[in-house]
Amino acid sequence: MRPKELGAALLVLVAAFVTWSVLWPVDTPERAALRLEAGTEVPAIGLDRLGRAEARTQPPSRDVFKFGSDSRADLSPVKAPVIVLAPTPELPPLPTPEPTPTPWPSLNLSLIGIVDNGAGQKVASFVKDGETVLVGHPGQVVANSFRVIRIGTESAEIQELGSGRTRRLPLKTN
Repeated sequence: MRPKELGAALLVLVAAFVTWSVLWPVDTPERAALRLEAGTEVPAIGLDRLGRAEARTQPPSRDVFKFGSDSRADLSPVKAPVIVLAPTPELPPLPTPEPTPTPWPSLNLSLIGIVDNGAGQKVASFVKDGETVLVGHPGQVVANSFRVIRIGTESAEIQELGSGRTRRLPLKTN
C-alpha cells in the first residue's frame, strides 16, 4: 500500500470509531433493570445513617466550619511523656600531639655538573646561594655545611652536617 492509501484507511477507521462512540445507545433504565435481574451486585448506599437519633436531637447549626459533634469536648489534658536520656559516656582524654619540629633552613644548593677526573673518581660541582661554586668528591666536607656521600651519573647524595639529614640533588640542566 502507498502512504496516501494507508493514511486514508486510517482516517476512515478513526471516523468509524467516533461515529460508533457517538451513536451507540446510552445506558437506559431498561438496560439497568436487565442487569439487576441478571444478578450483578449493586453497592449499598446506607440510607439508615440519615435518620440517626443524635442528628435529630441537636438543633441545626449554621456554622459551615463545624462538622459533627464539638471536637473540644473529647479533648482532655494529655500527660506529657517523661523522656529519660542515657548519660553521655565520657570520652578518654585525647593525647596532646607532639609539637611539630621546626623545619631546617633550606640549603640553597644545586648540582650543576659531574666530571670524571681520569683516576676513576667522580667530582661534583655545586652552586650555593646562586653565586658560589663549590667542588667536591665523595667523602669530602664542602663549605663546612655538607658532606658529599655519593656521586651518581645524574645525581649526588649529600649529608647536611648540622642536622645529619641526607638529601639527593638531581643534576640541574638548562
